[in-house]
Amino acid sequence: MAKKGLFFLFGLMVVGIYACNKDNFDPQGGELPTHYINFKDSVFTPHTLTEANGANFTFLNSSTQTITIVGDDTSILKSVTIDPSKSYFFKPDTVPVNPAQIYIPYHCVEHPAARGTIILNP
Repeated sequence: MAKKGLFFLFGLMVVGIYACNKDNFDPQGGELPTHYINFKDSVFTPHTLTEANGANFTFLNSSTQTITIVGDDTSILKSVTIDPSKSYFFKPDTVPVNPAQIYIPYHCVEHPAARGTIILNP
């Protein structure tokens, strides 16, 4: 009986080590909780997203072509390329806490009319 218990414990350790390996982790939408912004048909949905300062966002590329998203203020949202059916996790951790709302306007380089805004409330 002790042999079975030892074998079971060894099996749990192997599974635990494998589960902790970052090479097998593929976050298909960023860390949770997150707020999703979808790009499809040359439009960001939602167009404007208002959340509390410190919120996380995931840009989803639901189009059939690679897109480049860049913030109008590149110090907050730098240029990022997203392949079709892929995503980009964005945490605006460089945004200072202040009593006013913070606006993060962004656009798609390949589709200049595709624009959106993230608004962070204090």
